[in-house]
Amino acid sequence: MKNKNVLGTAGGLAVLLLVFIGCGEKSGEKEYGKAMAAWKSGELVKAQTLLEKAIKKTSGNENKSAAWNQLGLILWDLGKVEDAADAFNESCVLADTITSANLNLGIALFHAQRFDDAEMALNNVLGKDPLNHTALAMMGLIAAQKQDWTGASRAITASVKVNPQSAAGRTALALTELQRNSGNAIKQLESVLSAYPDYAPAAFNLAVIYEQTLGDKNEAVRWYNHYLGQAGENGSHVDAASQAIARLSAPRAATPSGSDPVAARRHYADGIKLLTAENFNAAIRSFEQSIQAAPNQKDAHYNMGYAYFKLGQYNEAANAYRGALQLDPQYADARYMLCYSYFKLRKWSDAEREANALAQIDKARGEQMLQHISDNRKR
Repeated sequence: MKNKNVLGTAGGLAVLLLVFIGCGEKSGEKEYGKAMAAWKSGELVKAQTLLEKAIKKTSGNENKSAAWNQLGLILWDLGKVEDAADAFNESCVLADTITSANLNLGIALFHAQRFDDAEMALNNVLGKDPLNHTALAMMGLIAAQKQDWTGASRAITASVKVNPQSAAGRTALALTELQRNSGNAIKQLESVLSAYPDYAPAAFNLAVIYEQTLGDKNEAVRWYNHYLGQAGENGSHVDAASQAIARLSAPRAATPSGSDPVAARRHYADGIKLLTAENFNAAIRSFEQSIQAAPNQKDAHYNMGYAYFKLGQYNEAANAYRGALQLDPQYADARYMLCYSYFKLRKWSDAEREANALAQIDKARGEQMLQHISDNRKR
């Protein structure tokens, strides 16, 4: 059996979704053997081509199903999530008794954000194996995506009971606490790292919580660095962690000549022009340059947040609005947009907290947001 560790993301957080279960030798065909050798050596495109040829020559539903399952694993490694889901589905159609294919299908569909389809595939797994801890954990993650925190906690708790030694399960369980009590989530993740010091995803999760939920840049950078140290160069979130460290460290880096108000104003003016032209990515770069030249510009942070918001990058928008509020806690527009960003992320507790804070400085808009949150969190 070939095991693959798979990382999934949910609202920026990384959860190890246990294992992808591959298949051993089946048909003995030349192309299949070459495909497996190419996969193991990291030649993924070559492995895909060879396995597609092998599938055409393979006879018998069981063997063909196993080959489709293996192709799905290769496509997954290539980052082709939708294609991987299609391959796993072909495997299930040919031999629906293969639990691993249904499990892989459910995981791939989850990553493709096809949550209802993923739930159906995972229910097929649990119908045959009610104690499959991977499927239970996945069902919990789907419930979390649907904001059903009680259901998420119930499913992931069941998974951990089946496999109490699973660092992945305990990490997922900690994340279900995040919407209720970020302090408890942090304590549980630290407990995971105490028991499993080399389990990198728990460190990444801690970094994301400190950055996106608590706005603590120093702790976020510390945990991102911890993740990089544990994950090595092949970690699934190495790029994201490295970019986060650069982003969070940049405002503290002094320019050789110190603050440069002239350059700051120039970059800010460029950013406003680009924002007006709806060239949002370029606008973000200009606002970043303006902030680097003179960090204490609340409007630069605010408008950078607005550009991120227009791109649908609500976590990044929230980070920018928090930057503006650190400079001016009474900045009502920034408070409103921070609340709205959390609303878009369906982080109801955070949105409600910011709406209450907004009501202290802008009663009408604060109460309007509180009503909006109340109406939508019931759906």
